[in-house]
Amino acid sequence: MSDCRPDRVHGIGMHYSCRVGFHAHEQHIVQKLRVDFEAETRWRSLAQVDDETLGLVNYAEVDKAVGALLDTRHWRLIETVAEAIAALICEQFPVSQVRVKVTKTPADMPQVEGVAVECWRRREDFGLAPLPGT
Repeated sequence: MSDCRPDRVHGIGMHYSCRVGFHAHEQHIVQKLRVDFEAETRWRSLAQVDDETLGLVNYAEVDKAVGALLDTRHWRLIETVAEAIAALICEQFPVSQVRVKVTKTPADMPQVEGVAVECWRRREDFGLAPLPGT
């Protein structure tokens, strides 16, 4: 009997610099964020033909899209960043759901390595149709 768990892809340790924070001193500085994602997708049949052009999640394109998104504005909350990245991945890539974790190294808390938020979102959470076969 085969395992019924869905296929998953991961992006681990994607680092970006952006303007994020709601304190007055954060409004004019660039801070570091780490983004990790895990997405459910179906790639087994695509992997059997070993052809990257057949609708797999392109990690370089995810990285480029997230970087462009983070450059669009000053973000007040890392929760908003996580939600926006989840929407972007669900809307632009063949995934049925995604987990996004955003970790910020707070400039005003030198004793803290990071603070983080994490969310799970499905395509349907953004008004998108489910992927065929899911």
